Amino acid sequence: MNHRDTENLTFELLETWATFNHYAKEAQQFKNPEDIHQARIRLRKLITFATLVGETDEPVYLIWRRLMRAFGEVRDLDVQLEQQSVTSPVEQLFAEHLALQLQGKRATLLETMHLLISSELDKSVRRFLAGPLTKRLKRMDENDLIHAAKKQFDKKAQKYEKVHHTEGQKRIQKMHELRLATKYYRYTLEYLRPYTTLPKSTVDRLKRVQTQLGQINDTYNRLERWRAFTPPDEYQLKRAEEVTRLEQALVTALDEFSLD
Repeated sequence: MNHRDTENLTFELLETWATFNHYAKEAQQFKNPEDIHQARIRLRKLITFATLVGETDEPVYLIWRRLMRAFGEVRDLDVQLEQQSVTSPVEQLFAEHLALQLQGKRATLLETMHLLISSELDKSVRRFLAGPLTKRLKRMDENDLIHAAKKQFDKKAQKYEKVHHTEGQKRIQKMHELRLATKYYRYTLEYLRPYTTLPKSTVDRLKRVQTQLGQINDTYNRLERWRAFTPPDEYQLKRAEEVTRLEQALVTALDEFSLD
């Protein structure tokens, strides 16, 4: 990348880090689940670029990964509670079960943030973004970076499409891999496309794919949580019915998924 484009991109990444810190601070109050979501998106974008330039051994990258896991566990439960209807006794018990898990994951997230997020980390991240990462970007071509992300996306898409519909667990695994590759490609494009001639429609398509895969993943997570849920004996039949319903919903969502 040329000097000016690299400077602009570095500034964007520094802004991404600053925005993460804003949402992370707000998230500690747990007043709005969107704070968790937005903080996690910023971490994903930073992780994407560290991975793109091959700086995955950096201490700040490893810290981002730890934070990502902690934010992700809370975000997953937030989504499940938001989407969980409570129209029956067994659904009420399940919602209470999720709420108890969320309480524990929030405590873990707070502990992780207090342990890892500091003024020293802020300085380290800024040095990393303006130093090693910027130097790597200057030696790379933006189109080559986009091509590498696209290649990974295409590879995961092909592997997913080759999985037979009867291979349930393998199909889920390939769906997860494709979902991560979609995010990786999308965020690469969002940051680098302004320095190329690529059309915005490519990003829009990836957003649609990511939304579909996110909905499928939410259904899968809900199914797995219902499978692990053990209500009193009098509600076991209702639990089994909900598991069956979610299994059918998951198969339908996977069948209807399209990369077009």
